[in-house]
Amino acid sequence: MTDSSDINENENIKLPQIDNMITESNQLQGIDEIISNNNDLINLDQNTENTNKNTIIKDQHKSSEIEPLTSHESSEVIQIPMSSENSDSFKSSNTLDESILTTILRDLSLIYTKLKFVVMPYISKDKKSYHIKQWDLWGPLLLNLILACTLAINSDDKGQMIILIFVVFWMGGVILFLNANFLGVNTSIFQIFCLLGYCLFPLDVCAIFITLFNISGVFRLIIVGIMCAWSIYSSSDYLKNLTNPEQRYLVLYPCILFYLYISWFIFSAKR
Repeated sequence: MTDSSDINENENIKLPQIDNMITESNQLQGIDEIISNNNDLINLDQNTENTNKNTIIKDQHKSSEIEPLTSHESSEVIQIPMSSENSDSFKSSNTLDESILTTILRDLSLIYTKLKFVVMPYISKDKKSYHIKQWDLWGPLLLNLILACTLAINSDDKGQMIILIFVVFWMGGVILFLNANFLGVNTSIFQIFCLLGYCLFPLDVCAIFITLFNISGVFRLIIVGIMCAWSIYSSSDYLKNLTNPEQRYLVLYPCILFYLYISWFIFSAKR
């Protein structure tokens, strides 16, 4: 009897232990299921993020492929048509297989075009400023040479007169450029030389006219005064728009002195 009772007691003791083990195993299985479910959710979130990234990258590639077309279209819309004269001059300037005579005639036509826009009073300020910004030195050099040679005809020392006119012109351009830069004017020295050189044209005409017809006295003074005023007006029409009204006359002062000095040379030339 004692043995059977001991066996029953042992079985009664083991049964709760087995139940506890079963419940613990069930709990562990439930935890594993929860963890697996969470992992599945994390994987789904990662997959959705990857798909979103892929769609964004595809959209960026599509936009990058479309952007050059839009910029090309916009550039075509903003493109400014050129006049026939400018387009012809641009095409002719790129030609290298041309004769010397053709090159000289082309340069003279360009000088004439720029001279017409710079010197004439009725030309608009925008066109005048455009042609001065597209500067060249052939025109100023030619006009300065004509003035120096004309004044040297009636001079005792012809070589000294030519050198003096050239020194006055180039030094005057440097002084005018430095004065304009000190006053805050945004311009280049080559634009200043281009402006001063082309605006010498009225004084060139005056010197040639006085030399040919040997004009003296009051008539010489009147002609020189009119042509000097024309040169000052043509040059000041461009310079006064580069600064504020308070500093306008400070910029124009060296320019006025320059043309007055050249005019004095013409007026005091030997009769």
